[in-house]
Amino acid sequence: MKSIAIIGAGVGGCTTYLFLKKHLLPHIPDLEIHIYESYPPPPYLSRSNPKGPSGPLNDTEERPNLHSNPTTNVTTALGGGLGLSPNGIRILKTLDPEIYARIKASSYETDTFGLQISSGRMLGSFPAGGKRYGNGTMIIMRAALHDAVLEKVDQKDISFEKKVKSVVDGMEKVKIEFENGETVEADFVVGADGVWGKTRQAIPESAALKAEYDGLVGIGAFLDEKTTRNILAELKDKKNVVLPKSVMTMTFGPSAFFGTVLDVSRLDSAPSKDGLPENKDLDRELPFAGWWSTFPMDPPPTSKTPFSEVKEKVLANHKGWTPLITALIENSGVGGSGEVTHVLPRWITPNLPKWTSDSGRILLAGDAAHCMPPDSGQGVSCAVEDAMTIGLLCEAIFVVKGGEEATDQDNLKRLCDLYTKLRKPRCEYIVAEARKRGDMKRELNVVEQTIRNVVMWTMCKIMPESMMDAFYSYDVETEVKKALNGETPAFKGKGKVS
Repeated sequence: MKSIAIIGAGVGGCTTYLFLKKHLLPHIPDLEIHIYESYPPPPYLSRSNPKGPSGPLNDTEERPNLHSNPTTNVTTALGGGLGLSPNGIRILKTLDPEIYARIKASSYETDTFGLQISSGRMLGSFPAGGKRYGNGTMIIMRAALHDAVLEKVDQKDISFEKKVKSVVDGMEKVKIEFENGETVEADFVVGADGVWGKTRQAIPESAALKAEYDGLVGIGAFLDEKTTRNILAELKDKKNVVLPKSVMTMTFGPSAFFGTVLDVSRLDSAPSKDGLPENKDLDRELPFAGWWSTFPMDPPPTSKTPFSEVKEKVLANHKGWTPLITALIENSGVGGSGEVTHVLPRWITPNLPKWTSDSGRILLAGDAAHCMPPDSGQGVSCAVEDAMTIGLLCEAIFVVKGGEEATDQDNLKRLCDLYTKLRKPRCEYIVAEARKRGDMKRELNVVEQTIRNVVMWTMCKIMPESMMDAFYSYDVETEVKKALNGETPAFKGKGKVS
């Protein structure tokens, strides 16, 4: 194998590149690994950087403020905030301690999620990580995470503004055609191009399945220190206002869901001034509060839908909820000082019958293979699990075994078979569990609300510490070794845990 093409430079595509570089290049130095991305490059990734293609910024360059202007570059325009679970954090720490240090400095970390109903009455909390898993869950702006991994990619190995028109499996080579008329060929292609990507079209069994709108819309915002302090100052004058004790709180109502990220202790220790304190070491800034809402909306908003219209819908959905929730919404976007980072209709793909081509030369990863509902909290974590799995399998098959007993084609088929056995059941299990959670965010009648609240209250009371093991304890390296030895993986058949 002489060339690998990765389509898509999101978190999944970049980490796949980094794991392949880590596990293959020391042994196959002539191997070409290249990423093709449809969007333009972020402006601060200078190709003329004298300190090296992936080195520090030029002295004259400045990093964008990821909070005060979240559309200053491509990466900040893609998505808003996300939760990085302990299983994903462990992988990024293994991949590169510098990436881990950067995301840790740019995130809130919590060991528990608080649960409450729209009146503000707490139902309890459930685990988001902790000592059992090595980390809590990190709440981070997608842009900050994306930038942390993208900056580790050698710029000579990535081409921007390469929008793919088609991917064709020629059995001996894969041909990638771009909309500008250019073409490239590769021995192996990883499609990390998301739910709308073109790579899936090269796998006939999965090509016909289209993404479907699931009836829910997500919207969110981050707020700076000044705005957050003003909100809290106003709430202090109101009676019976109780601020959430958890850094992250999930609020459930009759027809919507609202999540908040707010660390009051951080405000107590931060300097009282406009703007945000700078992180001198990592040049990253952390918002002081964040929120997101999920609610039914049909038809879904489009890029032409005015935000004021969506904001009215959000306020109406959360009318009568806690004063903090109302204040966070009112101070976001149009007519407020908070920055709305995303309005995203939720598109879900059915479980794809195949993630790989018959030749073994095309493999899907991340959302291209398994579009995770946001309710899973596992979208990015599963994408980096995919990336690590690909890297470890490639090393085991092409380096440790030497590839001498079989042709590249045979080795690639084995790679794809093992990847499918390892990843498909696990991801389908997580998707199924996430869809159950998503159903709790749809419009419910009084009886359904009562049942939901009782179930959540009961779970918070009796939930064993090990309940999240299936999500958080998954160990990619152990599972890859088991698969290579012919042992039963942790997840098997239709997402059943063995």
